[in-house]
Amino acid sequence: MNAQGISARNLLRETFAAMGTLYAPLLIIYSPSLIFFVAFNSLGGLQNSTGVALYTIYSFVVIPFLSGAMIFYTYRSFARNQVTVGQAFNQASRRFLHLILVNILLALLVSAGFIALIIPGIYVSCRLIFSSYATVIDNSSALDSISSSWNLTKGHWWLVCRAIFLITFVVFVPTILISGLIGSILGNLLASQLVGQVLGLIAGVLINVYVILLYKALRKSAGTI
Repeated sequence: MNAQGISARNLLRETFAAMGTLYAPLLIIYSPSLIFFVAFNSLGGLQNSTGVALYTIYSFVVIPFLSGAMIFYTYRSFARNQVTVGQAFNQASRRFLHLILVNILLALLVSAGFIALIIPGIYVSCRLIFSSYATVIDNSSALDSISSSWNLTKGHWWLVCRAIFLITFVVFVPTILISGLIGSILGNLLASQLVGQVLGLIAGVLINVYVILLYKALRKSAGTI
């Protein structure tokens, strides 16, 4: 397969076909985010310093860790080298500091791109989207992981951009509509936000699988797997 043969729509079909066996384990891996949501809102959200500190820790510590476990579990599952949820968490733990560092560097580089202008920001985001993948899959350093994503997406940033737009539109538009509908029925802001968080969790799992499939397709086209 070459990159020209990668179809964003075909990847979408593969994603839904694969969810039967992957959904439950991936939901377990990412479910701690719901605990954060409850704790975050009970502390008043971003309206006080405690909430801001908790959100910062969540963004730069918890999310990289959970994402690393999801990436490792999903990739190994598609590579027919199945691991358990516990093994996925163990791998994320071993690569914990590297995952934090690569996400901090990614945030700085993408922010610099958006400061320059919107288009450079989107371009950099697409080129570096796989930065944490090599960290947990190939045990690469943070800098090597960023370089790996940059090299892998060379000449293919528009394919990546189209693919991410497609999965975001397909997954998050229904999520927003359903969340808004349920929120209007419940008439309770916190309940509405909790429903939105649960739906976002489900959507996030789908996106994770989709992007892993895109990553594998690009690696195969580059001859790295």
